[in-house]
Amino acid sequence: MRSPADRSGGGSGGPTRPGTGRARAAAASIQRRHRLRILLERTARLATLAIIALLVGHALYAQRARPSLRAEGPEVGEALARWSTETNPQRIHVAIDSIPTAPLRDWIAAFPGAGTEIAWDGETPAPSAVSVEPVADPQRPSRVWVAASPGARVQLSDELGPVDSASVDGHGAVFVLPRLEGRIRATLDGHGLATNALRDSVSIKSALVVGMAGWEGKFIAAALEEHGWEVDARFAVAPSGDVEQGPGQIRLDTARYSFVVAMDSVIRRYADQLPRYVGQGGGLIVLGEASSVPGLESLLPARWGIPTRPVDFRPETADDPRRSFALGDLYNLKEGAMALEMRDDDIAIAAWRVGDGRVIQIGYLDTWRWRMAGLDDDAVESHRLWWAALASGVAHAPRFDRTVTEEVEPTPRAMLVETIGAPAPAELELASVLDDPRLLPLLFGILVGLLFLEWMSRRLRGAA
Repeated sequence: MRSPADRSGGGSGGPTRPGTGRARAAAASIQRRHRLRILLERTARLATLAIIALLVGHALYAQRARPSLRAEGPEVGEALARWSTETNPQRIHVAIDSIPTAPLRDWIAAFPGAGTEIAWDGETPAPSAVSVEPVADPQRPSRVWVAASPGARVQLSDELGPVDSASVDGHGAVFVLPRLEGRIRATLDGHGLATNALRDSVSIKSALVVGMAGWEGKFIAAALEEHGWEVDARFAVAPSGDVEQGPGQIRLDTARYSFVVAMDSVIRRYADQLPRYVGQGGGLIVLGEASSVPGLESLLPARWGIPTRPVDFRPETADDPRRSFALGDLYNLKEGAMALEMRDDDIAIAAWRVGDGRVIQIGYLDTWRWRMAGLDDDAVESHRLWWAALASGVAHAPRFDRTVTEEVEPTPRAMLVETIGAPAPAELELASVLDDPRLLPLLFGILVGLLFLEWMSRRLRGAA
């Protein structure tokens, strides 16, 4: 039989209080949280010390490491001076908003020689180029070729100011300028682009006009002379007599004649000399019936058809007076030949090269009617300029080098890429992770946060 002591919980110990177990559990939980808080504080302190050590180490490393630097727009010039004198960067990256001048471009290109890597990017104008060449013409004009994007507005200027402008149709524009002073400058949509200068000049000789005496020969010779050409002529008036202008004996040679105009069958007198003359570089313009002369077939770019009947000049055709000419269309165009002028579907003028010379074949007859029609005030000048353009297209004109003292940049973007390389991505390759300017503020924020976390934890638990 159990004693009262056994029934009341017996044994050697006293009675157990109901809240004792919960108190012990709470105390153990508080101890665990205390240890975790201390661990967190120590971890925060260690992380803080690690970040401080990292920043101090990077600062010390930066004192001896070569940085990666960048400059943009108008700051590039000042930055180059600073990088060349005060700092010695490992890499530089320049962002340009226009084609740099030649001295600035060469300055950038010199950095690799000092051990500094370079890269660039930016909004530069589209690739462009400008070329200048003399025209075989007694008035000494210059032809300027400008390569540019379709639709762009090109303006040309020389040392005296603007000379011409045009909108680009296709991928370029061609200008014929009567006179140039110094170097030529091409601007595209208001932005300075390429510059160039006339590097050679041409030597031109006389012209020879051969045919039956009549209005055609008279006005062809007159148009050429009015434009400045010296003209020798042989106009046949009878089997035993000619109207002569120039030396008594004609010998076709490029040292004497830049080109020959053959109007009709009278040119057969020189048919044996023409192949050699053209092959050596002489020019030949064959008009109308001269295309049928035996012995000239090998020199012509096409065959000449049966002429149409001419029509009267009328006010409604004044804008295109050559539509009133009689036309023997040119057909069977030879390989290498090209059509220079069309009338509807027919070829009116064709051209090609023979050896070193050039030949233009004209299907029109009686071009003098244009000059005499008098439908507009500038008919005489228009006829003169048309013949002058044909002459400059075939004239033999040896070139001679000229001394160019001006500094020119005919292909600025291509020269930029050749000198300092192709554009690189805007993001510069970093020498170190800490070179990223966005990282240092982040590390500083983490550092302040860790210090604040440790301080708050210690204050909340009552530690000093």
